[in-house]
Amino acid sequence: MNMKKILVAVPFNEEQKKKLCVVAGNYECIFTDSAAVTEKMLGEVNALVGNVPVPLLKNKENLEWVQLNSSGADAYAVDGAVPEKTVLTCSTGAYGHAISEYMIAMLLAMMKRIPGYLDVQKTGMWSDLGPVESPAGKRILLVGTGNIGLEFAKRMKVFGCTLVGIRNRSNVCPAELDEVYGTDQLKEQVSKADVIALSLPGTKTSYHLFNKEILMACKKGSYLMNVGRGTAIDTKCLLDKEVYQNFAGIWLDVCETEPLPEKDPLYFVPGLLLTPHITGGYHLAQTTENILNIAVHNMKAWKGEGEYIHLVNRKEGYSLA
Repeated sequence: MNMKKILVAVPFNEEQKKKLCVVAGNYECIFTDSAAVTEKMLGEVNALVGNVPVPLLKNKENLEWVQLNSSGADAYAVDGAVPEKTVLTCSTGAYGHAISEYMIAMLLAMMKRIPGYLDVQKTGMWSDLGPVESPAGKRILLVGTGNIGLEFAKRMKVFGCTLVGIRNRSNVCPAELDEVYGTDQLKEQVSKADVIALSLPGTKTSYHLFNKEILMACKKGSYLMNVGRGTAIDTKCLLDKEVYQNFAGIWLDVCETEPLPEKDPLYFVPGLLLTPHITGGYHLAQTTENILNIAVHNMKAWKGEGEYIHLVNRKEGYSLA
């Protein structure tokens, strides 16, 4: 019987690689960079840990298990992208820590006029920009109540905020939230929220959920943040003066087109802050460790020890647990 092989395309450090090899046991771990993965390499292994271009996975019937390093799995859940018999798992839960801290940092930056003060500094002037806001007592609407949304909610509790969620199962209210509503009540809830935080997966139902009608229904002077999928907001609407002036601040870490083209009009929208999809990834060491722990658990399951976690629901395009 041939030894099974696992291709690992995640930038684990040497200690993390050793940990993975211990769990692999008699199976061979082949470590590489995701950009170096080829169809030939994928055709010679039995499992993959890491994200590779979707077309490379087509018809790779030899793959018994694919562990994504991303939380979102929509591109891989499309019919025919990954063989039907291949177990597909993702890294839901790995990113909540890192992304929620960015969300707090950017919300406070907008409320305290930090970008304005950085601009003033560049002019060499000593200027007071006036009143600021506090998150204390604000109504925070979480559109997306998975790991990222709930980690953000948990951290915002200390400010004395009211945490409100929009989710499919509106009859279940997680402990981190004060209130929960269904998507059919989105328009009403955005009109009440001081902060609207999106962390939605990329699905048919989330596509352009925030169209001009919803964006204009948002409370005047509220803050809008998106760290999920760029397609959740119809971003061309944000170029409309009537829309962007409805908000005290907008922050996007994700865009519909990535990378956003040079000189795209979105870069120059007043009051809109952009970061180049950096809240997740491997920027925080803990995130990579979280991905490792998920991969270790699922490798054991692949070998017959226990159950898989974060199985991708191929109909929905993301993990439901």
